[in-house]
Amino acid sequence: MTIAGGGDKVPGALDFATLFAANTHEIKNQLFLLLNAVEQASREHWASEYPSARIALDGLKQGGTQISQRLTRLLALYRISQGHYQLDIAYHGAAELLEEVLLEIQPLLGARAVEMTVASTDEVYGFFDREMVRGILLNAVHNALNVAVRKISLNAAMEDGYLCIRVADDGPGFPPQVLETGMAQAKWNMGGGGTGLGLHFSATAAALHRNQGNSGFIRLSNEGALRGAVFSLYLP
Repeated sequence: MTIAGGGDKVPGALDFATLFAANTHEIKNQLFLLLNAVEQASREHWASEYPSARIALDGLKQGGTQISQRLTRLLALYRISQGHYQLDIAYHGAAELLEEVLLEIQPLLGARAVEMTVASTDEVYGFFDREMVRGILLNAVHNALNVAVRKISLNAAMEDGYLCIRVADDGPGFPPQVLETGMAQAKWNMGGGGTGLGLHFSATAAALHRNQGNSGFIRLSNEGALRGAVFSLYLP
């Protein structure tokens, strides 16, 4: 079959954004199968007999899960930019969501001596898109895992009419330039070892939550009981 074209356009050319989104979705599906295979391998008796194998499998699970979540955020940002993302706002308990995030992250800790706790003392509720907020929190916890020494704390409380969910760690804290530039860090920055995708997604997803003229937002600080970085998500 011969396909030829003339002029400035190639006949039948696909929109690159659509092609990118479709392939990202396919890659995510293939990665899901690979992660299932790694999970099955980690349950084999030989995995428990050889510590080096267990460590390698734990590393594969953690790395694969982070890649999967990045692909999920990419797809969500694409749908939001195209106006195709439908928010599923409902009334949820924050503590239950934090426990779910804790359970999801726990298997990825492997041999790391990092203690993760949900520090909420009072049950608080709010209206939000559960899956979207879950994605924001998973991104924040993964970032905390990269720098935490021994502890990560998840907390939810009501502040000034907002549901505030925090992820804090006992690492070195956010660099001064991150705190100074704020949302400028959400722009693509390949030279700094990251793309800013997680922060951009978190800020965009938070802002989609609106109530009585108020919008959600995120805040970064180094003011916390653990003396490290604090990621705060505010939902109206």
